[in-house]
Amino acid sequence: MMKYFFGVDIGGTAVKWAVVTGDYEIVRNGEFKTLYDGTEVLVNQILKVYQEQDLMFEGIGISVPGTLNKDADGTVKGGGVLSYLDGVPLGKLVRERCGIPCFVENDGVSCALGEYSCGALRGCRVGVAVVLGTGVGGGIVINGDVFKGAHAFAGEFSFLLERPGGPLKGENMLGMSCGWKAGLLDEILKRKGLPMDTVMNGHDIFGLIHAGDPDAREALRKFCRHLATQIHNLQVIIDPEVFAIGGGISNQPVLMEELQKALDAIYGNTEFKQAPVPVIVQCCHGSAANLLGAVYHCRKRMESIE
Repeated sequence: MMKYFFGVDIGGTAVKWAVVTGDYEIVRNGEFKTLYDGTEVLVNQILKVYQEQDLMFEGIGISVPGTLNKDADGTVKGGGVLSYLDGVPLGKLVRERCGIPCFVENDGVSCALGEYSCGALRGCRVGVAVVLGTGVGGGIVINGDVFKGAHAFAGEFSFLLERPGGPLKGENMLGMSCGWKAGLLDEILKRKGLPMDTVMNGHDIFGLIHAGDPDAREALRKFCRHLATQIHNLQVIIDPEVFAIGGGISNQPVLMEELQKALDAIYGNTEFKQAPVPVIVQCCHGSAANLLGAVYHCRKRMESIE
């Protein structure tokens, strides 16, 4: 008998959902606009979509921005742009409304688990996902388990400092220099002397890059130099076999090409031949990785309490 799980990925713009089989195949999916009217409205919308599937589910996995406590209630710390989720036991609320197990995980960690379960990190003993979005998320997977650290904060790559001696503020952190807006869009606007409130999306940015616009191309090179430097640092600290690069802009081959060039520049003429060279690959599942990873996390938690 086929087993089904319900996956939910809560983002700042849209909430994606999927019906996922025990073999990590997505058989049905959709999305709805992210609601900013509070937790109750969000949970009601998730419940509505869940009930519309008219299937018997084994469990629910949810991917969400923010840091997650190690409790079974899926209590969110922070919540990113969804600040109303701060302190909310989201897993408990959804579990009580739907009547089946529900577990919640950070979105970057969910991406890493999704790629480990059936994607770019599959078979890795140690793998890292780096997710390029508004900030820089990620996750560290070791032998199939997420490495969370002492405070459940491991993988929050946005908080890596870029400037020696600077305070822990946005402008000094990797989330600023390698978030797609602050790291790419704002740099292009500065170089072109355009108003900083100029509206451009990812397609517009990479349209300029593909057209050979010199300001856009140099902004991308700078972006990739910053990212390559921190990938090197993570390689030294964690020493993974593979870095899986995710997020919407990772779907652009030119970004992966420039990132590889930036890494080649670091290691090409080094005298330290013992230093392992990072292996970078594009995430296999794109935006679906979070859904698959949330389901993987749910299944692991369910197995641990059986």
